[in-house]
Amino acid sequence: MAQVAPFRALYYNPAKIPHPEEVVTPPYDVIRPEEREAFAALNPYNMVRLILPQAQPGDDLLQNRYTRAAAAFRQWQQEEVLVRDPDPAYYYGETEFVVQGRKFTRTGLVALVRLEPFSSGVIRPHEQTFSAPKKDRLELLKATQAHFSPIFAIFPDPEDLVLGRLRQSLPTAPMLAFKDSEGYYQRAFRVTDPACLAAVHGAFEKMSLFIADGHHRYETALNYQKLMRERYPQAPANAPFNYILMYLSNIYDPELVILMAHRLLAGPRVKQVEEGPLLRRLGEYFEVTPLPYPGDGDGPGVEFLQENLAATAAKETTFILLGFGLKAWRLQLRPGVRQKLLAREMHPALAQLDVAVLNYLIFEKILGLDAKALDDQQTCKFTSKLPEVISILKRGEANLAFLLNPTRVDQVQQVASAGLIMPRKSTYFYPKVKDGIVLSPINPGEEIFIP
Repeated sequence: MAQVAPFRALYYNPAKIPHPEEVVTPPYDVIRPEEREAFAALNPYNMVRLILPQAQPGDDLLQNRYTRAAAAFRQWQQEEVLVRDPDPAYYYGETEFVVQGRKFTRTGLVALVRLEPFSSGVIRPHEQTFSAPKKDRLELLKATQAHFSPIFAIFPDPEDLVLGRLRQSLPTAPMLAFKDSEGYYQRAFRVTDPACLAAVHGAFEKMSLFIADGHHRYETALNYQKLMRERYPQAPANAPFNYILMYLSNIYDPELVILMAHRLLAGPRVKQVEEGPLLRRLGEYFEVTPLPYPGDGDGPGVEFLQENLAATAAKETTFILLGFGLKAWRLQLRPGVRQKLLAREMHPALAQLDVAVLNYLIFEKILGLDAKALDDQQTCKFTSKLPEVISILKRGEANLAFLLNPTRVDQVQQVASAGLIMPRKSTYFYPKVKDGIVLSPINPGEEIFIP
């Protein structure tokens, strides 16, 4: 099954980068242009310069944003801003964060995972991917020959054999401890004990892994592996390009948090939708209840929306519709609709997903939005932040918003195990895994250590 190997990571030299919060960032796909500039201004060695290099006038095939990222990466190593561990290790991490006033501590490890085609069932996806991000990431990977951003994956370990064993072998002091740009505490520990490395490697050999976040980067790594195998046909099975950098958490960890990406709709077709006819159509499938929404996006309004979403009974499907002057309605799926209609159209595991119900019944059947329209960022926007939903509606950048409850971890596992794919943005494992804590160079002349 899964081969999860320790490795010799590259990491920021604390003698030259004493404040890691100045260089560590979220993954590239959640960094907005203004945030990119703010990160770059923090420190000349900020990770954003590697993961989001910027185009410049006069760029061509020889000089472009990817070659500049590669040059910066080489320079940072030459300057010993980035240094390499002498011995293979697993990197155990803790992230303390807060959601809706409650404190969580997510734990995981960073390691190299042998790439497997999805058809093998060893690594299982759960979301749809798109071609443009994969092309961009492949060009960056080809130029830099390194994994900067760990994929986030989850693994089924009800007895906590993996992380529990790592905790037994933690050194006294972390290799890294800091408060990140979101105000969350990050700690990373290097684990090199040979007995622990062997035990963890052996435990993973009995498991499949489920991609939580980073589907585009995983498929990019598969494409890169194909190119490198053609270039180095005699390379051993444990050549570095046969592996990918992953952050791994236990599915059964109660501190694992999934948020939902709420949907906002805009565009000419949505602007033409009228309140009365829409509510009548929704009434065919949902019990539609007007809500006394207070209209304050920063305080009582957010609490009101959170409470009404959280009031949903287990395994029921409920949405909140916002629109038409910030009016609100509660939409609860009528009894029997899932069994009589949805189960005929899709696999039972998908029919249980709120996001699949929303896409099929409301977006497709009622609003007439096809997959192409929903993939258009001008038509369908996503955010997990309720205040941002309110702000977007108030600014007129969207006309309708549909608020959803989070997809459950067991639903992710069921869909992935059945070989199915969820609609885009069905999950938001929170918080995102940070870039810059450890990096993995891809040197074709090396071999990955197998305990």
